[in-house]
Amino acid sequence: MLRDIIKKEILDNITSPKFVFTFLLCTILILLSIYTGVTNYRAEKKEYTAALALNKKNMESQPNYQSLAGIGIKISKPPQVLGTVVTGIEEAVGRVAPVNIAADPNLIDSKYSSNPVFAVFGSLDLMFIVKIVLSLFAILFTYDAIVGEKEKGTLKLALSNDVPRDRLILGKAIGGYISLLLPLLIPLVLGLLILLITPDISLSGQDWARLLLIFLLFFLYLSVFFSLGLFVSARTSRSSTSFLVLLFVWVVFVMVIPKVAVITAGQIRPIPSVHEITAKKDAFLQQIQSEGQKGVIEWSKKNAADAQKDVKAYQEKFRKFIQDYQQELTSKIDENNAALERDYQQKKRAQQSLAVNLSRISPASALTFGSMTLARTGIDDFDRFLASVRAYKPIYTKWINSKLGQSINFQTGETIQIKIDDMPQHIYEPQWLSQSLVRTIPDFALLAVMIIVFFVGAYVSFLRYDVR
Repeated sequence: MLRDIIKKEILDNITSPKFVFTFLLCTILILLSIYTGVTNYRAEKKEYTAALALNKKNMESQPNYQSLAGIGIKISKPPQVLGTVVTGIEEAVGRVAPVNIAADPNLIDSKYSSNPVFAVFGSLDLMFIVKIVLSLFAILFTYDAIVGEKEKGTLKLALSNDVPRDRLILGKAIGGYISLLLPLLIPLVLGLLILLITPDISLSGQDWARLLLIFLLFFLYLSVFFSLGLFVSARTSRSSTSFLVLLFVWVVFVMVIPKVAVITAGQIRPIPSVHEITAKKDAFLQQIQSEGQKGVIEWSKKNAADAQKDVKAYQEKFRKFIQDYQQELTSKIDENNAALERDYQQKKRAQQSLAVNLSRISPASALTFGSMTLARTGIDDFDRFLASVRAYKPIYTKWINSKLGQSINFQTGETIQIKIDDMPQHIYEPQWLSQSLVRTIPDFALLAVMIIVFFVGAYVSFLRYDVR
């Protein structure tokens, strides 16, 4: 009997106009999002390769180490292949971090800053389609699943034939969910084929595991709204009322709660603006530069007599002083910037954590944070990259300071031509799958709990439902 109910539900759904409309729209949107993601990834990969070559050429073309110390090195974040599915914040946050002897590294050159029109319309990725479009379709499939049949009189007729209520609700739930997944699964398979046949796309075993987990998160998210639709449909007496209630809940879950959570976190745990932190760093930098100039003048006056006795020894002593003094000054700058940054990052993490925890009341936020973490295109991944760049800066400044001291040619007054072959390289280790899984456990758990609560509510409500 359960099988017959499931078959009937699937047949009723797939022969309805809403199924055809859903299937066509999902196919167009999903394939378009995959195509757009692949195109953007290939373009970003070319830009990344070109940026590396251009940065190296720019450094090698500098006339001396003083000039190289001023411009520094630009470290680019490599694009993530799963950004083809979940764009995350990659377009909104800069992908390049300049490292020089004075300034503290920060991300610059975001896609939105270079072309603000992208900030207006946002990105079209698979996560956006699932979060917005398919969740609405889940409501469309379920808002009249119970109350609609009551209005037609078919529910009363079915129960008059000794059909157990528990089997009827289970059959409708299973059949309806399969009908909802069909418009999603077929385009997803076609999208995966596109990823497989595209030459520049290479997915490792870990990438495939991440992709499967992202798809699992998609299915759980849709299950939340599907079970919610069944629950509301079993608690109302008119399909119009059911649809309005579900639409209101959808707006609250998807639109209101995430934004309110961010605003609330900003009020409860305020943090200083980036401009305040930058102003403090710049003020200290000017102070150190002034001290540095005075220190060189004082040293020159103090050791002026040595220059008359032994010029070569004086030159070597001055070279050693410049190297050590420059390292001392840059260490002070780094220590000051690190202290300011630690305090700022601590407050920012507290605010972010509060905003994330508050917004996780919404399944849309759980989907967003979980899928971005798995795709390595979220906030954590960019914080990890920026932390690696800031850890690299003292290594770079130590190297450039040693070169500055060695590059002065006292015989001609010129500086030695630069060589960057021995320059230490920046190393960035992306987050491992096990680490990502640990971070997404709350998102998976929240979605699972909501599914159980809503489905149990629908099940109990239907057992007591008045079909008259």
